[in-house]
Amino acid sequence: MPQDEEISPQKSRRVWLAAVAAVAVVAVVAGVATWRGQSGDDASSQDQPRNRGTELVVAVGDVAGGEFDPLKGWGSRPAQIRLIHSSLLAVDKNIDFVGDLASDYSVSDDALTWSFTLRDNARWSNGEPVTAQDVIFTYETLKKDGTRFDLTFLDRMEARDGSHVDFHLKEPRSTFVSQLSDIPILPAKHYGTDYSANPIGSGPYVVADYQVGQQLILEANPNWYGQKPQFTKLTFLFLGEDAALAAARAGTVDIAYAPPAFAGQRINGMTLQSFETVDSRALTLPTLPAGGRGKIRTNDVAVGNDVTADPAIRKALNIGLDRDQIAQIVLQGHGRPAYSLVDGLPWFNEQVAFEDGRTEDAKRVLADAGWRDADGDGTVEKDGRKAEFTLLYPSDDQLRSDLALAVAEQARGLGIAVTTKGSTWDGIYLDGKANAVTWGGGRHHPHQIYEMYSSKVIDTGYNNMPQYTNPTVDGYLDQALSATTQDKANEFWKKAQWDGQTGFAGENGDASIIWLLRLDHLYFVRDGLNLGEQPIQGHGHEWALFNTLVQWHWTS
Repeated sequence: MPQDEEISPQKSRRVWLAAVAAVAVVAVVAGVATWRGQSGDDASSQDQPRNRGTELVVAVGDVAGGEFDPLKGWGSRPAQIRLIHSSLLAVDKNIDFVGDLASDYSVSDDALTWSFTLRDNARWSNGEPVTAQDVIFTYETLKKDGTRFDLTFLDRMEARDGSHVDFHLKEPRSTFVSQLSDIPILPAKHYGTDYSANPIGSGPYVVADYQVGQQLILEANPNWYGQKPQFTKLTFLFLGEDAALAAARAGTVDIAYAPPAFAGQRINGMTLQSFETVDSRALTLPTLPAGGRGKIRTNDVAVGNDVTADPAIRKALNIGLDRDQIAQIVLQGHGRPAYSLVDGLPWFNEQVAFEDGRTEDAKRVLADAGWRDADGDGTVEKDGRKAEFTLLYPSDDQLRSDLALAVAEQARGLGIAVTTKGSTWDGIYLDGKANAVTWGGGRHHPHQIYEMYSSKVIDTGYNNMPQYTNPTVDGYLDQALSATTQDKANEFWKKAQWDGQTGFAGENGDASIIWLLRLDHLYFVRDGLNLGEQPIQGHGHEWALFNTLVQWHWTS
């Protein structure tokens, strides 16, 4: 928004909200150490419930970059997209791909032609119709950019008229359906370098006010083609986890994300709600020796780590870490162990599950590879190098902080010294190719497998941070992408995990990423607020909740 805007009711509201956030932060400093450790039976007498109406105030994290523009990163969390944008397709509560902007679509037998019919009532927030040319403009723009979305397989597009568009592919792409649900359509006539300052979308809400790092205010889009939301204004306060919980206790927010460490708290007028997810946490471990260089955006960064580059270190951690124990410590009953990114999904290879927590077997793997504690200090060494490395985690993420500490404690028992270090995400992205990182992922489709394990995406955005390469795995991943049916693709996704001889997952896999936990998403929600029929949520705990926003309503 312009910095020299006149004082308005919106701006007065913003000043008030900023004051609320400041009070919450002060409350945290003074009291979080006390109430964080209290039992659930002694809620503060200062808790005050908010009045119910057509406005909601929520504290579920920041919009985390992108500023409403897919070329700048907007779209990494699909639920974020759908606040102000629409995609051709969407994922429903049954995890099926259904029409969104597209009222109908079909795919040719050879999977090379995808045809879409747009809704005849789809309008931009400025009232203009959404057309096939807008769809073509969006995909051509993102294909040319080539950073956020890989559309190299797309040959050409054509508009048969204003509401019908055909995509012609160079080769089949089994995961194209996921991109069709992730890519927000942009207005061809109104998109430019300043788009983020005044985004025009076709979703249920429009941006009324955005203050970086402080708040986002959305208002209902009168031209929205879908179910009209009950809530005409949404205010997102960008508070850290401690401050968000303090604001919830003060009665100034209706929804607050809760890390598992806070789940035992009791807040007057609010109830803890838990949602099943495919959202998992892991460790990324650099697979190359130190000394290399790579790219993160335009930054030249260090690549490689001499300790984690040894497969024995990664395998020992993979089989030696006790996931059940880590889950109990970190998730406190609100989640379960994970052995891959895709446990239990149709493309999951059940052969990669194994018995973990095998301390003696892990030590044997290290010893067989030449790692021994020659000086008796508790840390094994090889060729004069100690088995020690740094594990990075985002400082503002309580769950990942707890995970890093739990991993470091267990690794010590294997003879591996792990130093945990909090950082910003910008710092992690720059340092994460030379250090271990507490990583996350989990989507309703398998394309993320390719992004995390294919050598072809190294140095493309933040894909394949460990710089992992396995030619056999690459072959399976390519075959999965080019499959003409999902069932055929699933065969190759499973082989990439483990084919009986090699793979990136399982007890004997390459373990460039060690998956440890699948978590439940937890929120403190104002009593009487119904959040609709939530599907299984994907990665991005702060925003996954908003997939059903137009269904939300007060029940009492």
